Amino acid sequence: MIKLTEDAAKQITAQIKASSGETDPLRISVTKHTKHKGFQYLMGFDKQTENDSLYEIRGVKIIVHNDLLDITNGMEVDFVEVDGEDNQFIFKNPNDPTYKAPTE
Repeated sequence: MIKLTEDAAKQITAQIKASSGETDPLRISVTKHTKHKGFQYLMGFDKQTENDSLYEIRGVKIIVHNDLLDITNGMEVDFVEVDGEDNQFIFKNPNDPTYKAPTE
């Protein structure tokens, strides 16, 4: 199952409200990156199909194509500040061959 941080959920909810209350679920997709051995992550609002699984996490409806369930299982989506100026979504996916777990 995908995890969604509180910050990510707040940002997605704000984007939904800013786009006149978009009602389609948020699709998360993963493809193999063309230039290195890791994954590339895509998000956008989309219609659910019969080949999708639907989750509601922190009040956000998320769809994932059934072929990607193994790849996205355990993945966390977060919304973080980058370089003190920008904010962006990041994907922490232990199934990604380039993923490095944080050390404590």
